[in-house]
Amino acid sequence: MTRKIPKSFINELLLKTNIVDLIQSKINLQKKGKNYQAKCPFHEEKTPSFIVNYEKQFYHCFGCHTHGNAIDFLINYDGLNFIECIEELAILNNVHIPSKKNSSNIEKIYNYRKNLYDLMNNISYIYHKNLFNKNSINALKYIKSRKIKKKIINLFLIGYSNKYTINKILNTQLKNYKKKDLIETGIMNTNYLGIIYDKFDQRIILPIRDKYGRIHGFGGRSLQENKLPKYINSQETEIFHKKKIIYGLYEIQNIKKNIKYLIVVEGYFDVILLTQFKIKNVISILGTACTKEHFQILFNITKTIIFCYDGDIAGRNASWKTLVNSLPHLYQDRNIKFIFLEKNEDPDSFIKKKGKKAFKKKIKKSIYMSEYLFQYLIKKYDLCTIEGKKDFIYQAISLIKNIRSKTYKLFLYKLLGKKVGILNKNYFNNILKKKKIKNNYTVQKKYSLMKILISLIIQNPKLYILISKKKLSKIKYKGMKIFFSIIKKCYLNPQINTGFLLEQYRGKKIYSILKYLSIWNHMISKTKIKKTFLELINFLYIKSLKNKLKKLLLKEQKNGLNHTEKNKFWSINKKIIKKYNKISIKNYLL
Repeated sequence: MTRKIPKSFINELLLKTNIVDLIQSKINLQKKGKNYQAKCPFHEEKTPSFIVNYEKQFYHCFGCHTHGNAIDFLINYDGLNFIECIEELAILNNVHIPSKKNSSNIEKIYNYRKNLYDLMNNISYIYHKNLFNKNSINALKYIKSRKIKKKIINLFLIGYSNKYTINKILNTQLKNYKKKDLIETGIMNTNYLGIIYDKFDQRIILPIRDKYGRIHGFGGRSLQENKLPKYINSQETEIFHKKKIIYGLYEIQNIKKNIKYLIVVEGYFDVILLTQFKIKNVISILGTACTKEHFQILFNITKTIIFCYDGDIAGRNASWKTLVNSLPHLYQDRNIKFIFLEKNEDPDSFIKKKGKKAFKKKIKKSIYMSEYLFQYLIKKYDLCTIEGKKDFIYQAISLIKNIRSKTYKLFLYKLLGKKVGILNKNYFNNILKKKKIKNNYTVQKKYSLMKILISLIIQNPKLYILISKKKLSKIKYKGMKIFFSIIKKCYLNPQINTGFLLEQYRGKKIYSILKYLSIWNHMISKTKIKKTFLELINFLYIKSLKNKLKKLLLKEQKNGLNHTEKNKFWSINKKIIKKYNKISIKNYLL
């Protein structure tokens, strides 16, 4: 049997989470009436159209139409999956995730991840303790040769895997874990003879933690300069994804709260040494290619990212690749800058030779993306020839068009015109013109009864108290099954709100439709919502009664009705007339 996260716990977690506080911790919200608003974090806009509603525990952008509850926000803003969202909310609310016996793939994944985190934490402790062991003298000498102090060793939990480590892991401290578990962490493997071995043997160990301090994987640095590869990382696992991993993030957030900018460097030791020299906002990605996931995480922490790669050819190539990858992520007040070091210099060697002040000067003199973009392209093309200018223009345009900020693009296009001598705005605009596609058709909006009714209850769950479940269960109508299901969930959860209600249907086929209806404009004013809702219920009741009447009429035509059936016929007829007189929106619905 597997262990399952109870649905009741997820519901409780949502009720404990204040979506306003959650979003406020990530973007700046301003109170406006009953709502909170901000410029949308998911697209560029001049005036705020991103609204967060406390009562509904729901957010919605009127510009790009993104919307949802606290879980949806974490998925869209932080790039988390569902399991990671539940883990995040549990940590924020300081609660433990319970479980119950059942079979579920989602819950299997959750417990598998939890087991890996626990195991990685225990292994990291063994590695760290090893560094100060008498059998790891060479490792400690190497660390000291890099001029790393004990305080920094402890901050980054630096460790070492010596020849006795595998025995400690397998036969003593972690003997309760299966070999399969150790292999799945990525630290162990088996050779062709089936013998298990330590992948990080004789390597300095660098734990890679998330913002909460959970260890996702390890980096390993060889003590022997001639042993290749010099650096290795954990393999991809359920909790280790290279495209999302950022080294040094936990240490930064422990040291600083408000981060004006982040400095991205290439190596583990660049981060460690710069931190030791009190440059305390340095991180590293694993490899030099900054992915969209990296940009998403980094821009959620700060609005300015400064890249400082090594001064060799590989470092220069990485800088240009980073610029290209960053373009779709530049909007609103986001910026990227670059520091270029001298040939064969890296941040580690630079700060040791020239010190903190010299590196601070480099930060101040870092150049913006726009400056680097044109510097790079001007070197690539001969602007003394028409052909060179032509190629330069089209290469620049192909890059600039990827930027989402219209203002940023406008200034870059103007600067591009100056670079090639096209000062006439109309000439330059002709190059950028795009053909407009005309739509020769109009979309007709369909306003069905159930569509209006379901949208009203999703957007205003407290309406459930106006109707009787018993009476509602007798109504037969297309779409009634899902409506009745919603009403039942409302009765079971008196604290119901829109975000909470939608969560009950996540993963079901109807979810996307309900999510759409949660923001659908039903064109009913707030003052008339209750009245309209009750009238719609009455109308449904009439339709249901008419169906019963129709069946009796058909029976009358074929076989005739007995005395009881005739009384029933006239009773239904009276009910229809009585209910019909209460409805003032018949023409709107028919």
